[in-house]
This record gives sequence, C-alpha cells and structure tokens, in this order.
Amino acid sequence: MKQSESIANLAAAMAAAQGEMGAAVKGSSNPFFKSSYADLGAVIQAVKAPFAKHGLSYVQFPVNGQGGIGVSTRLMHASGEWLEQEFLIPLGKLDAHGAGSAITYARPVSYTHLRAHETGRNL
Repeated sequence: MKQSESIANLAAAMAAAQGEMGAAVKGSSNPFFKSSYADLGAVIQAVKAPFAKHGLSYVQFPVNGQGGIGVSTRLMHASGEWLEQEFLIPLGKLDAHGAGSAITYARPVSYTHLRAHETGRNL
C-alpha cells in the first residue's frame, strides 16, 4: 500500500464515514458457486453519501505487472491526503477477454478492501 506523507485528515474522515456506512446488499448471484455477492454498484451505493459528506473520493485505473492484471485504487481526501493499493490477478486467458474479466473482478474487491467495508446479507 502507498500513501501520502500524512493521512491524519483522511483517517479521521474515514472513521466518520465508516460509522455512517451500511452494509452493501448482496443483490447479485453467481449460479456457478451458488452464492450471492454485492456487485460494484451496491458497494458504491453503500458509501456514496458518507464519502461525499466527509470529503472522500476514489479513482480506479487498470494496471498490470508481475504476471497479472487488475486495478489500482486510490482513496483521496479533500485535504490532498491519499491511500493507494494495487490488486492484481493472474491471467487465466492471455487475451483481451481475460484481461477484461480480471479487471471487472478486481474493481469491487479492491474497492471493498481499501475501505475496510463489509458486505451484508441478502435482504
């Protein structure tokens, strides 16, 4: 994980935002694994208002390296402070479809982990 020189303001804003966040609803299903999961839209919806209220935002970019592809997620605060992590997945298929699948999978996983946010049960 990378970070700005100080994260004091970001940490205080995250603590306040996390106190207001509800769990992301697991509204999507994976028939192959017979499980439910919170898709990226549900995860974003769970944090959108608390993030905005406390000056937090994020960006994600595709990245590759060390035999994998995935995303770099940067969490930012209005003060200019930031945290960033990369989440790479080994490619199963060495083509555009394999890369797109890895990035699609990596986005919600990386976003959820960076925020230390839990997903909830189906409602």
